[in-house]
Amino acid sequence: MTRRKLNAPTSYDVARHAGVSQAVVSRAFQPVAPISAETRARVLAAAASLGYQPNAMARSLITKRTGLAGVLLTEATLRDTPDLLIVLAQALLEQGFQPLLFPCTREDDGGTALDNALAFGVDGVVSGVSLSEHDLAKARLRQRPVVLFNRHSTDPDALQVACDHASAAALLAARLYAAGHRRFAVVTGPADAPVSMLRVDSFLGRLAELGVGPVPSYVGDYHYESGHTAGLQLLGVTSGQAAERRPEVVFCANDAMALGVLDAARFALMLRVPRDVSVVGFDDIPSGQRPAYLLTTVRQPFKEMAVTAARLFRDALDDTPVAQPRVLVPGTLIERGSAQLFPESPSH
Repeated sequence: MTRRKLNAPTSYDVARHAGVSQAVVSRAFQPVAPISAETRARVLAAAASLGYQPNAMARSLITKRTGLAGVLLTEATLRDTPDLLIVLAQALLEQGFQPLLFPCTREDDGGTALDNALAFGVDGVVSGVSLSEHDLAKARLRQRPVVLFNRHSTDPDALQVACDHASAAALLAARLYAAGHRRFAVVTGPADAPVSMLRVDSFLGRLAELGVGPVPSYVGDYHYESGHTAGLQLLGVTSGQAAERRPEVVFCANDAMALGVLDAARFALMLRVPRDVSVVGFDDIPSGQRPAYLLTTVRQPFKEMAVTAARLFRDALDDTPVAQPRVLVPGTLIERGSAQLFPESPSH
């Protein structure tokens, strides 16, 4: 066996096998290239018989594109809402891009993650991490589009796709108030988490409009354990007089913390949910749907958001005019058994 046969097949081998030029082989692997269906089929058959696969990096030297889309997400997002990465990756693949993940330990690591993504030669970035105007300008200078996913920017040219956290949180507060609740508490995410701030500020703002306040709060870290600790501190009263001041509702900035609050209330403090306390979250993660929790929450339309973000990414890269650079997608209130959203029936 010669050394030539030990090497991976090249486009030259395919061209010789199919009886065409190397330029025709290159066009055969480009879906929109001018080539007859018969010739394309002959080239692809020859490539398959030889085990040939075009070199994406070599092709990128010609097209000036790598086909890679950098995806920036925080570790908290990856841990608590992994479905987001799945739907976002699928949406990018459907637009012809290979997603390349750049995780961030903290929210303020976005600039470093962007630099790493650009160094890898990605065509652009979909960022679920906050980026400064300086970061966006840096990407724009290199002609690499950035789509902010569930993040906002004051940059007027920034492409943004997000759930309408504010409207959904305000609606949830109004519905709980209408059910007769008057004593509320909140469990926030980390101080640098912009989504948590949007949700909590809107929830508290609507309560203030209804004449409710002040509202005690606990600063969590988005994880179950911090929710459990928050539940013990916010709900853990012993005397009858103190029990009358116990919150009737605990609103959590995400579902993972809400599950912690639920377990603290039911198993550590022996409270009846939702009779003694209502617990609500935000995101609609799969574990909250289980019979053990039946968490009342707001569902983020991740799939719709991901499809929209991938389309904006493609349009920006192709210099296609974008009619709506900032897209807010409504959340959906999911009513389950962890909260009383309506007054109890007199018969109960």
